[in-house]
Amino acid sequence: MFEIYDVIENIKQVKENNIIFYAVSKQEIINKDFNRIRKTLRILKDAGKEAKGKLFLTFDGYENDKREIYMIPEIRSFVKNIWEEYRFLFYFLTLFDNNRAIIFACLNNFKVLQNNKEKKCRLEIIYNEEIKNKTINSMKNYGILIDDVDGVQRALLTII
Repeated sequence: MFEIYDVIENIKQVKENNIIFYAVSKQEIINKDFNRIRKTLRILKDAGKEAKGKLFLTFDGYENDKREIYMIPEIRSFVKNIWEEYRFLFYFLTLFDNNRAIIFACLNNFKVLQNNKEKKCRLEIIYNEEIKNKTINSMKNYGILIDDVDGVQRALLTII
C-alpha cells in the first residue's frame, strides 16, 4: 500500500505503508520553508527500521520545467539544506524510480549521458568527496543507533 502525504503525522503511518509519496511544494522551495519536511524527517527518524526505503521525495510545481530536479538550482539548494540536518536521509529514500540516486545527484555534480538512438539517459554522479564521506559517516552512525548497520550498508551501496 502507498499514500501521498502532505504531512506524515505519526510512526503508525510509516508502518502501514510500503511507499510514502511526499511532495515538497515550489512555494516551500522558493521560501526556504523546511518546517513540513523537518517534521516528516523527525518522524521517519523516530520510526527507525520501519522507515527504511519508504520515502519517495518529489517536488511539485516544476512539471513544466524540462530539466531534471537535480538540474534545478533552487531544488539542489533545498536538498542540500535538508541534508545538512539529516545526512542519513538516504536511509529513508526508496530505490523506486531511482529516487535515492536522483536526490543524491542534487548534492553532487553530475554528468548526463544521453543515448539518442534509444532515447534514454544515464546519470553519472561526480562525487564530492566531502559530501560522500559525511553521508557515509552519518548513515553509519544512524545504523548503529537503530541497530541496522547492514541495512545502512546496503543503502549506501546504492548511491556510493
